[in-house]
Amino acid sequence: MNKKILRLLFILSLLFFFSCFSLLTKTDNNQVIPIHFFHNTTCYNCTEEEKYLLSLPEEYNIEIIYYTMDDEDSHKAQANKDLFYRAAEIFDIEKRIVVPFTVIGGKSFIGFNENIKNEMLTYIEKYQTSSFVDVIQKLINNETIDPNDIEVSEESYITIPIIGKVDVKNFSLLLIAIVMGFVDGVNPCAMWILIFLITMLIPTGDRKKIWLYGGVFLIVSALFYFVVMMAWIKIVELIAAKQVFIIIIGIFALCAGGYNVYRYIKATIKQEEGCDVTNPTQRRKISSKIRKIINEKSILIALIGIIALAITINFIELACSAGLPVLFSQILTINDVSTAKELLYVFVYIFFFLLDDLVIFAIATFSLKAIGMSNKVTKYSHLIGGILMLVIGILLLFFPNIIMFNF
Repeated sequence: MNKKILRLLFILSLLFFFSCFSLLTKTDNNQVIPIHFFHNTTCYNCTEEEKYLLSLPEEYNIEIIYYTMDDEDSHKAQANKDLFYRAAEIFDIEKRIVVPFTVIGGKSFIGFNENIKNEMLTYIEKYQTSSFVDVIQKLINNETIDPNDIEVSEESYITIPIIGKVDVKNFSLLLIAIVMGFVDGVNPCAMWILIFLITMLIPTGDRKKIWLYGGVFLIVSALFYFVVMMAWIKIVELIAAKQVFIIIIGIFALCAGGYNVYRYIKATIKQEEGCDVTNPTQRRKISSKIRKIINEKSILIALIGIIALAITINFIELACSAGLPVLFSQILTINDVSTAKELLYVFVYIFFFLLDDLVIFAIATFSLKAIGMSNKVTKYSHLIGGILMLVIGILLLFFPNIIMFNF
């Protein structure tokens, strides 16, 4: 009899345990999913995202928590900004106000478009049936954030043999930096100056002077481009109406791209060569200045002359490139990369921009023979650059999600 009672109690205990487990599972499936929504009242994308989020409670058990960056209450606004900066550090994004910024569990989203909308829904559905960590709440509670608390989208990574796992977004930006930098660099405007400078120096047989003068010219060119590109990035970051500005840049890219293609067609028909920004009279004046610099006995004065020449020529080169550096800077701004990555991509762009000049300079220095680049190559650079800018212009105006690399 006692054995039967014990068996019955054991069976009842098991039934009770599984019932509790079932109830617990059901509770987890219906747990409230907090959506932390950082926004401001003048942001168009924020308004669009808010409409979308407000439609979700009909199907999903969510709670939208608002953090208004431009709240009328200055203390609340500052508290929201402080929380944003802390979240930005945790999620390894640029520590500046970029809205809309949304956090669901351990996953963050910058901006709002169809891809982001679908990814948000994926995580909401995932968290309905699985546990998650509310990272923002942990920040508010001043709790330690574990690296495993942060969700990483595997879809944004590809595996490359030997190299391993690579972030598609960063790889895409790196590839664009290489292509745009190289196309911008295959440009006759500054190249003929460097070749002429080397040609004037070669008869002296003084390799040290060639290294010094040519090296200073290239370094100043690199610094000039670096300052222009970083300044443009910071200016764009300060502009509030980013959507309007993207449209303006898109129109500019279409116009500049069309102009570059027109230059190629014109050069092909008229069999023109070289840069059409500097006319023969200007070239003679520049050549005369270079001769004076080469013949200058004072190295210091000669170097000052080369620095001034490099800055002047690179102003002309900006016109010759029809804004490729500005356009690349805009692409970096749209993708909201960190300052460290901005510097990396700008350095990559400048390196490939100067690559052809560096090759010509190195060959001339070691062989004491000046070489140039085929006019066909420089002419085709206008065509390639023009097509590239037309494509980017179309993407900026009609398909901005693609250029934001939201995979």
